[in-house]
Amino acid sequence: MNCPIQDHNSEILVAYTAGQLDQETAQELGRHLAGCAPCRSMAAEQAAVWKALDAWEAPAVSPDFDRRLCRRIEQGARLSWWERLVRPFRSMPLRQAFPLTASAGLLLTAALLLQHPGSIVPAKPRGDLVRANQVEKTLDDLDLLRQFSAADSAESGHPHVM
Repeated sequence: MNCPIQDHNSEILVAYTAGQLDQETAQELGRHLAGCAPCRSMAAEQAAVWKALDAWEAPAVSPDFDRRLCRRIEQGARLSWWERLVRPFRSMPLRQAFPLTASAGLLLTAALLLQHPGSIVPAKPRGDLVRANQVEKTLDDLDLLRQFSAADSAESGHPHVM
């Protein structure tokens, strides 16, 4: 048998420890585990997980659980959007709420400053000569871009925006 870990087939080890493999495959994997320390270690860890899950007992559900759940759902449905937004922060102590609010304010301020930086000073015009063939090439490029834009608008079904 090929090593399940090297073949990236660790699911077979999980199935082995869960007792979900047929007898022949389980025996073959058992022989492999006798000689492969990494697989044996993973199988032992998975067996410990299954043992812990078998030992765990779910807490009993209270008799009025359904009634309380339905009432809480109804109360949540009646809340306004603002109350739903503020609800998670009501139980937060003021000591925790202040730094959180200050951080949010700083982030908002930074976003606004990055969005609208100070006025941009135009560059001084240089005395370079513009050649007629450069202007003609630029106009041809703009015309080509308009054609692409018109083709995109026609394909998407939106009216021409340019």
